[in-house]
Amino acid sequence: MNTTAQRLCAWSGIACIALFFIGFWPIAGFIPPPPPTLTGEQLATLFTGDAVRIRIGMIVSLFAAALLASWSAVLTAQMKRMRGRVAALAYTNLAVGALFVLEFIFSLIIWQSMTFRPRDPQVLLAMNDTAWLMFVAITSTPVLQTVAIGTAIFLDTRDGRPTAVFPRWAGYLNYWVAMLFLPGTVTVFFHTGPFAWNGLLTWYLPLTVFAIWMVTMSALLLKAIDAEDAELQSVRADTDLAEQLRELRAEVARLAGRKGAAL
Repeated sequence: MNTTAQRLCAWSGIACIALFFIGFWPIAGFIPPPPPTLTGEQLATLFTGDAVRIRIGMIVSLFAAALLASWSAVLTAQMKRMRGRVAALAYTNLAVGALFVLEFIFSLIIWQSMTFRPRDPQVLLAMNDTAWLMFVAITSTPVLQTVAIGTAIFLDTRDGRPTAVFPRWAGYLNYWVAMLFLPGTVTVFFHTGPFAWNGLLTWYLPLTVFAIWMVTMSALLLKAIDAEDAELQSVRADTDLAEQLRELRAEVARLAGRKGAAL
C-alpha cells in the first residue's frame, strides 16, 4: 500500500482548517457571523456592499470543504486496520464524512447565491436563515462520525500489532467532541444569546472544538501511517530474508547433488 497518498490525505485535514478560517474570517468577514436579528434590508446592504469579498471567501471555503472528503477517506483506511468488527464503523465514518462535505457546500453556495443578483430583502432573509441553520444546526452527522471513530478506537485490540492504530485517549476525545457539537441542535429556537447561531455555545465553542479535533486527529493519522509504513517495511524485510533463505537452501542442495554425483 502506498502510504504517501495517505499522508497527503492526512495533511488535507490541517489544510481544510487553514483554508476555512482564511475564507470565513479575513476574506468573507463571517467571523463573527451576521446575527439572526438582522433585518432583510440590513442583509441586503451587507451582501451588496461586501459581495466580492463574500464570493471569494466562499470559493476558498468550498475548497476547504472538499478536503474533508480526502481526510475522511484516509481516516477510514486507518480504521480498517483495526480488528475486523469495526469495518462497519469505518464505512459509517466514510459515509457520514461525505454528507458532512455536502452540508458545508450547500450553505456556502446559498451565501454565494445571495450575492449573485439583487433580491427581495425577505428572500435574502429566508436564504440566510436556511444557510446558517444548515451550517450550525445539523449536528447529527458530525456527532455520528465522532461516536463511530471513538467506538472503533475502544474496540481496537491491536490484532497482532505492537500498538493500537490510535491511542485510547483519542476515543475519549471523539466522545467529548460529539457532546460539544450537540448545542448547535437547538439553535433553531433562539435568535439571541449563547444558543443563537452566532452564540458562544453553538458557534465559537463548536468551531474551536472542530479545529482542535481536526488538527489532533490529523497528527494521529500521520503517526498511524508511519506505524503502518514501518510494518510494511518489516514485512518486506522478512519476505526478502525468506527469499534469501530459499535461494541458499537451493544452492546448498545443488552443491550437495554435484558432490554426490562426483562420488
